[in-house]
Amino acid sequence: MPDAAESAGYATLESTEFSGAWPERPDLSGLPNVVYIVLDDVGFAQFGCYGSSIDTPNMDRLAANGLRYTNYHTTTLCSPSRACLLTGRNHHTVGMRSVSNWARAYPNGRGAITNRAATIPQLLRDRGFSTFAVGKWHLAPMSETSAAGPFDHWPLQKGFERYYGFLDALTDQFAPELTYDNHRIPTPDTPGYHVSEDMIDRAIGFVRDQRAIYEEKPFFLYVAFGACHDPHQAPPEYIEKYRGRFDQGYDVAREEWFERQKAMGIVPENTTLPPSNPNVPPWDSLTPDQQLVANRLQEAFAAMLDHTDVQIGRLVDYLEQTGQLDNTLIVLTSDNGASDAGGPFGTVNWLRGMNGLDIESYNLENVDEIGGPRSHTNYPSGWAQAGNTPLRWYKQFLHAGGIRAPLVFHWPDRISEGGLRHQFHHVTDVTPTVLDLLGMEAPAVFEGIPQLPVAGESMAYTFEDPDAPTRKVTQHFELNGHRSIWHEGWKAVTLHTVGDDFQTEPWELYHLDEDYSESYDLAQEEPERLQELIARWWAEAGLHGVLPLEQGGPASSFHNIPPGSPQDRNTFTYSQGMAHVPTVAAADVRNRSHRIRATIAREGSGDGVIVAHGGYAGGYALYVRENRLVYEQNCGDDHTRIVSAEDLPTRASVEFSFTKTGDNRGVGVLTVDGRETARGDLPRMLGGLFTIEGLDVGQDTATPVSDQYEAPFPFSGAIESVVIEVDDDQALDPAQLARAEEEQQ
Repeated sequence: MPDAAESAGYATLESTEFSGAWPERPDLSGLPNVVYIVLDDVGFAQFGCYGSSIDTPNMDRLAANGLRYTNYHTTTLCSPSRACLLTGRNHHTVGMRSVSNWARAYPNGRGAITNRAATIPQLLRDRGFSTFAVGKWHLAPMSETSAAGPFDHWPLQKGFERYYGFLDALTDQFAPELTYDNHRIPTPDTPGYHVSEDMIDRAIGFVRDQRAIYEEKPFFLYVAFGACHDPHQAPPEYIEKYRGRFDQGYDVAREEWFERQKAMGIVPENTTLPPSNPNVPPWDSLTPDQQLVANRLQEAFAAMLDHTDVQIGRLVDYLEQTGQLDNTLIVLTSDNGASDAGGPFGTVNWLRGMNGLDIESYNLENVDEIGGPRSHTNYPSGWAQAGNTPLRWYKQFLHAGGIRAPLVFHWPDRISEGGLRHQFHHVTDVTPTVLDLLGMEAPAVFEGIPQLPVAGESMAYTFEDPDAPTRKVTQHFELNGHRSIWHEGWKAVTLHTVGDDFQTEPWELYHLDEDYSESYDLAQEEPERLQELIARWWAEAGLHGVLPLEQGGPASSFHNIPPGSPQDRNTFTYSQGMAHVPTVAAADVRNRSHRIRATIAREGSGDGVIVAHGGYAGGYALYVRENRLVYEQNCGDDHTRIVSAEDLPTRASVEFSFTKTGDNRGVGVLTVDGRETARGDLPRMLGGLFTIEGLDVGQDTATPVSDQYEAPFPFSGAIESVVIEVDDDQALDPAQLARAEEEQQ
C-alpha cells in the first residue's frame, strides 16, 4: 500500500503526464565501506603483530598501517562478545548473558539480541549501506536454527541482506553445517574444501555483485571465522609447514613471545610474566609422547591461524585491486582469549573425554590425523597459556587472559600512520566508534521500538592523539558467576567456584596502570579501595541487567528446554527428503530409553542410511549394509554395532529400541516386522554434548557416524517415516555437562 502522505494530491483516475516526485535518495557520498573481521578464541599474543612466532603477514600488514590496541577487552565468551560488538550495549542488557545455546527464562539470558538493541547492520542498512555476513553467527537460540525456524534472530532478520555461514558455536571446517541466507544447504562437494576459503569466496562474491549494479553504494561486511575455535583444522600443506616449529615447548615459547611483546611495545617494559596457571604442567614434566602430541596440536592451531591469515589477505587484496581499500574501515579482532578446553594434554577427539574414554593413548595412536578431516583437535592448556602471554587464565575467566584481545583499526583514508594505542576500551565501544566516524547516532526509537541506551564509548579520539587519556571510566564483567570491574585503572576480580557465596567469596585487586599482567594482588594492602570497587560492581550489575546471578552457570541450563521448542516433546516424526536438523533441535536420546521406528521399501537389496545423528567424532546411525539392518553407536570413535542376524526383506517395518539398565548403559534390540533379530549390550550411552553434527533422514551428510560407509550413503529406496520416541528416564551427568559447556562456548 502506498504511503498516504506521498499519495495525497495524486488521487486521479487517469494521468497522461506524471507530476509527482521520487522520494529523495540518501546521500552516500564520502561514506566508507566497513568490514568487521572476527576471529574465534584467538588469544592476545597469537597474531604475529602481537608477539607470536606464527606467520600472520596479512594481519600484520593491517596492523602496521593501522592502529593496534593493547588494552582492549571482550566479555570472555563467543556469543556475548558478538552481541556487544554488533549493538554497542552490554551483553546481559541485550539478552546474551552466556552463549546462545544456554537460553534461560530470565530476560538477560534469552540467547538472542532483544529488538530494543538494533544492530549495526540494521542501522547501516537503513542509512543506505549494503549489508553482508559470512561465517559464524551464534546469536540465535540453537533450538530456533532448524529449517522450521522461527527466523527472528537469524542474520537476515538482524540487518544483513545476505548471509553464508554456520549458525552454531563451531563446525567441522572440512564438512560444515551451512546456511545460505535463510535456508540450510549441504557441504559443497569440492576436493580440498575448507570453510574459511568458502567464506571469503562468498564475501568477495557478495561485494562484487553489489558493485556491478551500485558501485557508489557503501557496504558493511561482517566476516566471522570459525578459526581458531576447535576443531583446529587446516589444509595439509599448512600443517606440514609448522612441523617442528614448536619443539621447544610452550614454556620456552611463552618466554620468547613475551620478549617479543616488550620489544614491540605491546606490553610495558616493566611487565611481569606471571607463574604458570595451576592447570599447566611444566613442559619438562611431560613424557616424550605427551610432548609430541602437544606440539602436533599446536602445529595444527598455528596452521589454522596461518591459513585464516591467507584468506584475510585474499579479501584485502580484492579490496585493493578494485580501488576500495583506502576507503574501507577494517576492524580486526578476536571474541575472547585462548581456550584451555583441551585440558592439560590436549585432545584429538574431544568426544572421547565426554564419554569417559581414554584420551592420551588415543591421541598418540592418532597423532598423524591431527588437523585433518578425521580429527576434532584442541591444543593443551599450556599452549593456550602461551597464546594469552603475558596474561593469566583463559577464555571463560575474567582475568586478563580471558578478556583482553587484539584489536586493529585499518583505514588509510583516515589513519595515515600506524601505531599503538594503550587506552582502556571494551567490545561495546567498537560500534559506537564506527557510528561516530560515519557521523551517525544510534536512534532512540528504531522501527517503532524504543531502544536501550548505548553503553559504549567512541574510540575515535584515539585516532589522532595516541597519548589521549582514557575516556572510559568504568566497565563491569560477569560470566558463569565470575565477576570483575575495571574503574579508572584499577580492577577487582573474582574466580568463582560453584557453590561459593556471592556475598562473601574472595576478590582480588590489581592496579592495571602499574601491573599490566595482573601479577600483584593488592587486596590485602588496599581493602578500602577493594570494597569500593565491589560496591561499584553491584551498582553496575543492577544498572545493566546482570542480576540475578546463577550458581550453576550454563551447565545448569543444558537441558533447560523452553516450552514449545522442538525438543519439548517425547515423540518426533521425521521424513525422507527433509532438511538437516541441528543437534539442539533434534530428538535427544542421551542416556535415556528410546525407540527408533521406520517403515522402509528398498530398491532390490539396496543399502543406505535410514537415520543418522552425528559424525565421525560421535553419534548414532540406523542403516542397511550388505542386506542387514545395523544400529551403530559412536562414542568418540569408539564404535558399538548391533547387526541383524538375517537378511532384510525388501519392504519392512524396522525398529531399534534401547532400554537403560544403568547410568549411561543399556541393552539395544533390533526388530524387523515385529520380530527380534538382534540384541546387544551398549556398555556406554551417549552423554553430554555427544555431537556437533545434526540429524539426517535417508542419508548421513557432512561426516559419517560409521567407519563402515562413506558419507552421505543415501538410502536406496523409500522411507515412509522415522519415528523416535524418548522416555522420561534421562539423567545427565553434571561433569559431562560441564565438559559439554566448555566445548560449545
